[in-house]
Amino acid sequence: MIGRAAGVPVSVLPLAAFHPASTGLDLWLTAIAYGANRVAVLLTDDIAPEYRTALATQMETARQILAGMGYAGTHFTLIEAGDAGTLDATLNGWQPNALTLPPASFNPSTLKRETLEFALDHLWRHAPQPAEAIPLAAGAPFGALEIDRTSCTLCMACVGACPAQALRDNAERPVLGFIERSCVQCGLCAATCPEDAITLVPRLVPGEVARQQQTLNETRPFHCIRCAKPFGTAQMIEAMLGKLAGHAAFSGKAADRLKMCPDCRVVDMIERNDDPSILH
Repeated sequence: MIGRAAGVPVSVLPLAAFHPASTGLDLWLTAIAYGANRVAVLLTDDIAPEYRTALATQMETARQILAGMGYAGTHFTLIEAGDAGTLDATLNGWQPNALTLPPASFNPSTLKRETLEFALDHLWRHAPQPAEAIPLAAGAPFGALEIDRTSCTLCMACVGACPAQALRDNAERPVLGFIERSCVQCGLCAATCPEDAITLVPRLVPGEVARQQQTLNETRPFHCIRCAKPFGTAQMIEAMLGKLAGHAAFSGKAADRLKMCPDCRVVDMIERNDDPSILH
């Protein structure tokens, strides 16, 4: 009838959300894995610009992921509709995507990241053209790290800063390990690194490869000059000596304490009857 909207198409399933920004990659990709042809988020006029930007950024990441797996078409849409007529025209103007993957059977987890992992695994397993690595834009919650091995001293400050435990140390030897699938690309490791040796590489590597620990850097340990016990690394000791070269507390023979393990530093200080403050 003229002047009336055609109504919501039978193929569109409206779902209420607490807030548009309460949805994200985990929900959108899971919906596609379960059999949805397209996911659309309706924005209203009162949505703050920051939320709009965040939603647009996440949707671009979702598009890059599906495109990198070979899924053709438009699978994610932000709808800007200020009136019923515009919304009606938008919903009724969509063309279906040619999706042939079987519906997923996994149970969503209460943890968003875990649900997202299930969806990614299903989508990659049935992907038309699965890529070995999918480049993503900066800010994506997946990625790798590049380490400048000439600058990295293996001080492990990055390991302590990583909230996702993607970076791992080794109690037996100086090795910096990394599990790519755990990395959320927060950048705390790069910000914490005293040598500026870390670069974020946003990308998605599907499958088991990204779950396996890889070695980003390793070296031989430095041995205490007094007891020969291994501690630290040669790069770390050399960097420390360079930075403290002009410090009065570490001049002359006192600089040798930097080459000693913690136990031998105490013994050396007592033998020389030095001021304990130089240990700090």
